[in-house]
Amino acid sequence: MVPPDGVSQADSAASFGAEEYAVIQFGTIQLFVLVYLQKFAVGPLSFQIGFPLLAMLGHTGYMLITGRMHFAPLRLVCYMTFAASCLLSQAICGASFSIPSITELLVIYSFLTVTTSVSGSAYQLILKRFVGMMVIPAMIVLIQYWYQKITGLSDPINMNRVFPKAFLLQGFFYDAHYPWNSTFQRPNGFFFLEPSIVSMFTASAAIIEFTYFKRVRYGLLMIAATAFSMGGTGMTMLAIAAPFLIARQTLPVALLLCIAALMAVLAVTALDVPLPILSRAHELQHGTTSGGGRILIPAQQFIKLLLDPSHFLTGTGAGSTTADFGNAWPIVKLINEYGLLTTVLYVTLYLTVILRRYNVPLAIAVSIIFHFTGGYLLGIVIQLICVIFGMIVPVEPPQKHVLPWATSDSAPSGGGI
Repeated sequence: MVPPDGVSQADSAASFGAEEYAVIQFGTIQLFVLVYLQKFAVGPLSFQIGFPLLAMLGHTGYMLITGRMHFAPLRLVCYMTFAASCLLSQAICGASFSIPSITELLVIYSFLTVTTSVSGSAYQLILKRFVGMMVIPAMIVLIQYWYQKITGLSDPINMNRVFPKAFLLQGFFYDAHYPWNSTFQRPNGFFFLEPSIVSMFTASAAIIEFTYFKRVRYGLLMIAATAFSMGGTGMTMLAIAAPFLIARQTLPVALLLCIAALMAVLAVTALDVPLPILSRAHELQHGTTSGGGRILIPAQQFIKLLLDPSHFLTGTGAGSTTADFGNAWPIVKLINEYGLLTTVLYVTLYLTVILRRYNVPLAIAVSIIFHFTGGYLLGIVIQLICVIFGMIVPVEPPQKHVLPWATSDSAPSGGGI
């Protein structure tokens, strides 16, 4: 794969040592698989295994065997404690549980224990490649939206028409009509499981772009794709990250951005243009809607489980979470199936990985979305978090955060908030 901005593989290899370049290739390959192959799965329809999970499992094993990656001691201790609590809770729950479900949980979160250090330039090259990978899906989102709006026809770029059902991961809204009885389908970028997922990835690319590279054309493309995917997930991520991104700018630029954002909101309100966040806010009042199932019901269940002493040490068994929990948040699913103690250990493990002084705006945005807006515990989002925050760690010393207008020295790009 050729990195963005015309940098050849030979140039990249010459700029980094062999060990570091192997890590760059690892990050590039895993992010490529997450972007372009996330819909594919192997196995019978009753028990499918996503291709990205298999690719990460095999590639991570190879990196460990060759010594290019290693286990982080603190993370390993946290993971082993978490895994032991999972197994113990199932042993004493007194109910049947799903072995595939607990196996998938332990396999996916074992990736958080694996890490390696690279230079800041190597880390940024991986991120720049990720942004480059998102250009094609972002363009497809725009084509899907405007083709349907102009012609009144349905989505012209649909993977369901290309590959048999047996090859595609099931359980997702590949054809998400909006409104549900119309011909219009919310854009999913062709390669992505759902509109909410593509909006999450385009928003991630936009946040990375404004954090590190500040290339306006890429940033605007990703923001446009996020908006026209009609995915409230991505727009929410941009809203969460915006204050942290603005805080990195000089005072005049920060004020200009705030004024521009305010004027944009006033303009779309006056023109009655539907925004993904505002136009779907009413859904939170009804548990039968998408917004209600992803936020309202899980929030209610979370409070209920916290007040239930029977869920302190154990739950109702792996894989037992039903539709009554809506699109259960990771912490809701964990408390229900494994108990509160296991959930606390999970949070501890996650924090040991995510609490870093790099890529902070994205870390905050993706963590809030991951934990409080849907059932992502066993989804591909955690693999994105593993690669960008857990497995590949830049070695630059942490930078103390100072607002740009409070000092004459400019903060290094990408460091801190």
